[in-house]
This record gives sequence, C-alpha cells and structure tokens, in this order.
Amino acid sequence: MTGAFEKALEWIKGEVDNGKPLSTIMLTMPTFRDNELVINKIYSFNPLIIGYSGPELNIELDSKMILKVNWIAKNFGMNVVFSPPDIHILRGNEPVGVVKRDGFGASDPILLSELNRHIGRLSNQHGVKIEVKDSWIKSAKILSMHRQSRRILLVALLFIILPTSLVLSISLTYPYILGGGLIALSIPIIVFLVTSIAAYLYFRRETSISRIKIQD
Repeated sequence: MTGAFEKALEWIKGEVDNGKPLSTIMLTMPTFRDNELVINKIYSFNPLIIGYSGPELNIELDSKMILKVNWIAKNFGMNVVFSPPDIHILRGNEPVGVVKRDGFGASDPILLSELNRHIGRLSNQHGVKIEVKDSWIKSAKILSMHRQSRRILLVALLFIILPTSLVLSISLTYPYILGGGLIALSIPIIVFLVTSIAAYLYFRRETSISRIKIQD
C-alpha cells in the first residue's frame, strides 16, 4: 500500500507536469494520510521538503527541542542549524528537514517519520490524529540507517565485548597469568566496567549540545 509520503510526491509531480505554478501547488496542497503520517504542507521545492503544519502544534523551539532535533539528525549523520525562528536539518550543506513552531517537514520519508515520532506526537494532545505504528521491520530499517546506532554497536563490539571476552577467556583458561583464584575471576568484571564507563563518556561528549551549530 502506498503511504502518505509517496502519495504526496505523486500528486506534486502530477501538478508540476500539468504546468501549474509552484505557488499554486503550495496553496492547493491537499492532505494525505496513512497509519503513521499526515502530510499537508510543502515547505520548499528545491529541495522538495514536505510534512505537516497546523497552528495547534505550537512547538516550543527552545534548547530542549534543539537537542531533540539534533539527536534525530545525528542518528542520520546530519547536522542541525538553528536559524531563528526555525530549526534546519542539513545533510552536508543541503537542507533536508525543517522544524517550525507550527509544523515540521523532511525530504526523506524515514526522517519525516522520526520527526513525527518525536515531535508530531505533540499534536495528539491538541486533537490532530497522527498515529504512530511501530514494527520490528521498520525499527530494524531505521536502526540500519542510523550512523549513530552503527557507531554504538561498533564501539560496543571493539571496546567492550572483545576486551572483556578476551580477558574472561584468559581468566578461565590460564587463570595463573592473572594471579589465579578470585583475582582472575574479578579482572573481567573490572575490564567490563571500565570499558563501559569509557564508552558512555565518549558518547555523552559526542552528543553534547556544544556540537550544535547556531546561527544568529
């Protein structure tokens, strides 16, 4: 079944092919719905960014919202630029998403779905039906696309699992190398704790708000 994003793209393409002015297309944009998204707004044509807009959202573009959007963007390997009054998501130098006080949009359906999951649910408190339907397949797809998720898995493998497994193997096979007895058994636990804390501190620094670009 075709989703709301694909239906919106098909409608826009048809209107452009019919020679209608871009301003007219933006004004006459209908509403497209599926089980997850509601799309009723064209934010730009070059690049094409579409999404939802409604005055009932009243999104607070404060530091917490900037952090939330930054977290979403970082998962896709993107950057965030706060150019008041809007938050822009960039892939390199190309705009691919926007968050405004009355709405949000993206050029990619997966990115738009993530914005809807974390920001669009605010609209549920104001009577707009934007449903979120999670599935294992979609979650796996999003996870595979997230650069941050891949980095977490890689760091966990290289810096936590492998060292801990190696030390544990040595402690069980050649315990005398590590001092024998309880000392040999406690060292793998210590290695695991130390590497876990180091990985946590690393990712905490990486996701710090100090990495957000802010434009006046």
